[in-house]
Amino acid sequence: MEHALPKPAARAAHPGDIAAPAQPMRRLTMALLLGAPLVVPAAASPAGFALTDTQGRRHSLAAHAGRWVLVNLWATWCAPCLAEMPELQALSRARGDLVVVGVAVDGLLDEGRMARFAARLGVTYPLVAGDMEMAAAFRARVLPTTLLFDPRGRQVLAREGRIARRDIEAVLR
Repeated sequence: MEHALPKPAARAAHPGDIAAPAQPMRRLTMALLLGAPLVVPAAASPAGFALTDTQGRRHSLAAHAGRWVLVNLWATWCAPCLAEMPELQALSRARGDLVVVGVAVDGLLDEGRMARFAARLGVTYPLVAGDMEMAAAFRARVLPTTLLFDPRGRQVLAREGRIARRDIEAVLR
């Protein structure tokens, strides 16, 4: 089961980063309580992303030119998201030609909390403490959402809902 996302409200973020929402969790909670449909509208092309992970490293298609790039949008409260993370971790370790970047879009995690959360899950691939506006920028309508870009920067896979390692490896061949 995937989780639909609420519409974000934009406000300014760090220069060069994707904008952040005002109060995404309040909107999400209200939408869930009221049974409202949760949809994020399409945004600009996800191929132009530039993200800063919790270690201060920048991730973009240009920065990883020549390598496969997998962007996985998830949230701490999303059970299918957490269930697929061990497979993404194993894939990240097994493939030197692949960069996995996890983007937590619930807007709740600072760098310290993200590091503790990742340690509990055994995740060592780069993580970005994001928000609902980032989800919209990647055109995510549900969580988890996974995007795969080939070594030339072309998006070759977009999966809404849980993804298995074998599904990603089928495209990497």
